[in-house]
Amino acid sequence: MKRFASLALLIFAAGLAAFSQNPRNVLVYNLTDTDCGPCSCMDSIIRGSILPAYPKTIIVALHSPMMNSGFRKYQGNEVYKFFNPKYEPSGFIDGLGYDVPYANLTTAVGQRFTDSPEAPVKINVNSKTWDPATRNVNLSLTLTNLGAEIQGACWYNIFVTEDNLIHRHRVWTGCATPDQPVPPFKENFINDHVIRKLEYFARGDSLIGPTWQAQQTITRSFNVHIDTGWVEGNCSLVFAVYKQNDSLYKAAIQQAIKQSVTGGVGVEEKKISDDGIKLVYPNPTNDWVNIHLAVSRAGNCNLSIIDVTGKTIDTLLDQWMELGAYNVEYNTRDLPAGSYFLFLRSPSGESFREIVVRL
Repeated sequence: MKRFASLALLIFAAGLAAFSQNPRNVLVYNLTDTDCGPCSCMDSIIRGSILPAYPKTIIVALHSPMMNSGFRKYQGNEVYKFFNPKYEPSGFIDGLGYDVPYANLTTAVGQRFTDSPEAPVKINVNSKTWDPATRNVNLSLTLTNLGAEIQGACWYNIFVTEDNLIHRHRVWTGCATPDQPVPPFKENFINDHVIRKLEYFARGDSLIGPTWQAQQTITRSFNVHIDTGWVEGNCSLVFAVYKQNDSLYKAAIQQAIKQSVTGGVGVEEKKISDDGIKLVYPNPTNDWVNIHLAVSRAGNCNLSIIDVTGKTIDTLLDQWMELGAYNVEYNTRDLPAGSYFLFLRSPSGESFREIVVRL
């Protein structure tokens, strides 16, 4: 009898899921900066707990401009000024006006799905095209208010995020995962969900208001440019609709969706055909440079910068890498002007690329 009751409950739950009109995608603003840089503790919870348990969670990562990191120059970090965290690292869920310390974030996300499984606004992607020549992605959306009339103005924004972004951070011993750093506490950490920019800056843009009638549909088209320094296959567009408020973290999310930049509508399968250094941009440079790598076989990878005599000037990374495309950010400002070579050793062989540093 107990087995029958349990089976019936599962069938009932599955039926409810099947009839779900518009399941919610919970948006988490991931505020990651602490005294040791973008926090690996938060990263571990997102990778190992939140996303496996709640795959419809959408993460966008903020990085404080206060830290000595190249992340502070990203236009997307303008959103940081709208947040007033009590905890670092922490997450802000669906613009509800409070932050959750990282240790409690999984429980809080699960509670949000339980308390509000349906989103009042439905977002359909009508079309999406990627033009590699212009590096523009065109997106057409239809938005419908499925619930009661929404009082107050609704706004929207597009977050451009990038995964597999390798950046040198200060990390305390015993904190980083999976690799433990050693003094001087610097680690080339692989970052995901990093906000490269907000298409309509931190405030967003007006969608409709002062009210949104029930069942009313709106159509919008967008053109978003992807910078040459970003690996387009690792970039995503997060489109969020929220109620206007005096601060972004109190602007209640009505619904959010995430789409890859390349390919058609939906998630594109990422295929790596060969290894090596694919792009160094900008080159020549006198500041931060983006180094695009392709890894087709998992294993230890070593990326070094050497001078014209063959002397190793710096090791940019030396760690285990899974199959994929990566973007290594490196600051050249401490290098004397001249020509250098990037040298990559990977499981599939070696790759060289010249880099010119100017004053």
